[in-house]
Amino acid sequence: MRQVSWGAVALVAGMLVGWLDLSAGDVQGPLLLLMAASFAVAFSSRLPGWLVGALVFAGLPLVMAIGGVPQWAVAIALLPSIGAAYAGRLAGTLVSSAARGGAIDRELLGGALIACALLGAVPVYATLVARGQRLAWWITILWQVMTFAGWILLTPFIIRGARAAIARAAAPAAIAAQVATVTGLAVVHAAILMAISRALFVPVTVTPEAIAWSAAGYVPLDALVYLLTLALAHLSDADRLTRSARAAALRVQLRPHFFFNALNAASVLARRGDAGPTTEMLAALADLLRYVLDEGDEMVPLRRELDFVQRYLAVERIRFADRMTSSIDAAGDTLNASVPHLLLQPLVENAVRHGVNARTEGGEVRVRAWREEALLHIAVEDDGPGPGSAADTEGDGIGLRNTRSRLETSFGDEASFSLNAGTEGGAVAHLVLPYRPWDDR
Repeated sequence: MRQVSWGAVALVAGMLVGWLDLSAGDVQGPLLLLMAASFAVAFSSRLPGWLVGALVFAGLPLVMAIGGVPQWAVAIALLPSIGAAYAGRLAGTLVSSAARGGAIDRELLGGALIACALLGAVPVYATLVARGQRLAWWITILWQVMTFAGWILLTPFIIRGARAAIARAAAPAAIAAQVATVTGLAVVHAAILMAISRALFVPVTVTPEAIAWSAAGYVPLDALVYLLTLALAHLSDADRLTRSARAAALRVQLRPHFFFNALNAASVLARRGDAGPTTEMLAALADLLRYVLDEGDEMVPLRRELDFVQRYLAVERIRFADRMTSSIDAAGDTLNASVPHLLLQPLVENAVRHGVNARTEGGEVRVRAWREEALLHIAVEDDGPGPGSAADTEGDGIGLRNTRSRLETSFGDEASFSLNAGTEGGAVAHLVLPYRPWDDR
């Protein structure tokens, strides 16, 4: 669905460029605008580069055809549009890597770096013109593209170094070290730009004086990027601490709920006088409680969650004897996905309570996990009466409310949760999360 939406955005962007071109009467088409639109859509979406470029380009002849002035000459813009889209995909991949390395929101980091690259084009162009440089406009584009790529690559290192310096002290010496770092980066920045330009046979003069005036032009721009990146890192740190505190509170809320239900299940067996199953259940519960009480990372790999769920279902099968069956089916490419600790237990417990327990003959609980590109899907299903039935007396209880809150805390609007009736009866709890590989650290 998201791909379809981004495809529509690409086509509309191309049509907007076509409308601007049509109103201006320029039969050759605004190539740079098409390339910019292709770059922006490919950077933000996960559509293939060729598809983004083709859709953006398609808007141009489409508007011309609607306007009654078709031009075959616009076909020349197709390849540059696709090329710009692939550049956008590459930039998006690099920004994602830098954002993960610096623990910063991808969209914020990408937007800040692109804005700085565009903003910096003005003084860079003015400096080149003032120096009498030929091809100033094209050199400006080349330098800003290379600058953008350099910023992306250096972002994780800059963040780590700046965080370490600020953690030590905000003393004048630390501030002076940061200023020296930015100045040094600007000098290296200018020297690399000129060296690469000469390697590409761009007519620039590489002398100490030329490097000096180029570095002077880039010092304020590099300083702006440095400060923005650092500010984003601090905002990310503060947000992460807030989320961690809230997640910890939610997990603490979940533990007494689990303890009560587990001990209640053991007491039912004890009242029956089933010494063997009671002993087996208490031993199994001891293993489960170790996982529940784990004070490690808030996020764990899905394989650990599924292992816990499997052992939890084994305990429930002791309680229900031959009235309950269960299965877990997880695709291999999902097992290393990062998920919140104890995310699935309330959903499985809900399926057991309102599915299996609600039927005299018992029932089945199924857990499935699969990937669809960058999204992780997890479904917990049962064959009970289904949500909203007479047997569903608790509705959206503490477990489901806790699940929704934890998803919002961990992923914001990137994740979703729904509880619906299954196509063949029963209930289906469906989680959709962004796929993020577990970092073993």
